[in-house]
Amino acid sequence: MKRIFLSLAGFMTLFGLMASPVQSRVLATPNLQMQARPEAKTFTGTILKSGESFVLSDSVAKSRYMLDDQDKARRYEGKHVKVTGTIDVANNMIHIETIEEVV
Repeated sequence: MKRIFLSLAGFMTLFGLMASPVQSRVLATPNLQMQARPEAKTFTGTILKSGESFVLSDSVAKSRYMLDDQDKARRYEGKHVKVTGTIDVANNMIHIETIEEVV
């Protein structure tokens, strides 16, 4: 009878140890809703064709930015525009929220 009790107690201890790492992994997972989204900024320049892609050329800052929405950019080729969006610095790309011609 003692053997069954010790085996059952050992099983309960082992089960408790196995469950702990799972709980700590769940708690350590970052909450995606709490991660900050990049703040939208405004960029001005001219939409130009560069190879097969459209880019925003900023002559004042002497920079060019890739644009993620080629369909939106295509309508403004050769025009001076204001683009509002977030920038992906690693890829030098603007994720366009809005784009409008500046007269």
